[in-house]
Amino acid sequence: MWKYTKKSDGTIKLTGYDATAAIVPEGELIIPDKYDGYVVSEVGYQCLYKNNDIESVVVPASVTTIGTQAFGLCKNLTSVVLPEGVKQLDNSAFSGCGLENVVLPESLVKVGSSAFANNTAMVTAVIKGKTEFEKSTFSGCANLTNVAFHNVINALPSYMFQDCVKLQSVQFPMKVKTLGSYIFKNCKLLDNIQIPYTVTEIGSYAFNNCISLRSIVIPKGVTEIKACTFSYCENLTDVVIPDSVKIMGTGAFDHCTALSKITLPRQMSKIGNIAFWYCTSLKKIALPEGISIIDVQMFEGCVSLQDIYIPASVKKINIDAFNKCKSLSNVYFGGSAATVECECCYR
Repeated sequence: MWKYTKKSDGTIKLTGYDATAAIVPEGELIIPDKYDGYVVSEVGYQCLYKNNDIESVVVPASVTTIGTQAFGLCKNLTSVVLPEGVKQLDNSAFSGCGLENVVLPESLVKVGSSAFANNTAMVTAVIKGKTEFEKSTFSGCANLTNVAFHNVINALPSYMFQDCVKLQSVQFPMKVKTLGSYIFKNCKLLDNIQIPYTVTEIGSYAFNNCISLRSIVIPKGVTEIKACTFSYCENLTDVVIPDSVKIMGTGAFDHCTALSKITLPRQMSKIGNIAFWYCTSLKKIALPEGISIIDVQMFEGCVSLQDIYIPASVKKINIDAFNKCKSLSNVYFGGSAATVECECCYR
């Protein structure tokens, strides 16, 4: 039944199957540990791609690698058993399947991009090892609710959980330092998440459009809130920013419409344009002593903003910085307003 190629180490890689054979893969598929007298060490590129007859797969301990799209778009595949011994899953290995749950073994060293993307029936994922992930691992898993990491992993990649719209619980890996860009974008039910204190970098758009997120504490090692990190978190009301943060990027809190107050670190040196764009509940804010520019449209659309403190360090207010701030009535200058270059304060 199986087609294969011999590898340099004397084992074989399964590359496909003879669709005209008397026995073809269907129902429960048990990958053989040996075939034609050879040890099976790899399930190769598109080996069972778009096979809609298989419903479950058991991988033997002899297999160390599952290749690109090996089981891609197997729409009726609901279960896979990955044993200790599997070391690598390549790009889109199980993307677009019907997997309901997945447990990744401790032996797993590397997972390629989109390995489990768009498994829309998946509910839980458990990661046991010190696995290195490439981008978009579980993106588009629309029913993924719970994720648990049980080991040390330094970085979680970009887009890892993007569009996991039902994700509610994440047990982060130990000693994680980096959360990639777009990692939780559009995780619309994510309402209570504790970023580990070990995290020093949070990528741009990391929590974009997490509309249920209500509070966030940024760890003390983080130095920058990057572009649009919390944009469109429309129910975010409580934010704790540590003194370590020096830079706030473009649109960092854009359209956080429930945010009524925020305390910025005194030593913050830069705040990007549209940082608080249309934060319609924001009532007052004190800008930090280190900034020199109030950038383009920084507070545009902040219709509830009444009070702002502008430090002496500010030398320029860019165009539309306070456009549509119709409630702004109290502007306190730490220095002299006469020394500030103002392109267009407010309308």
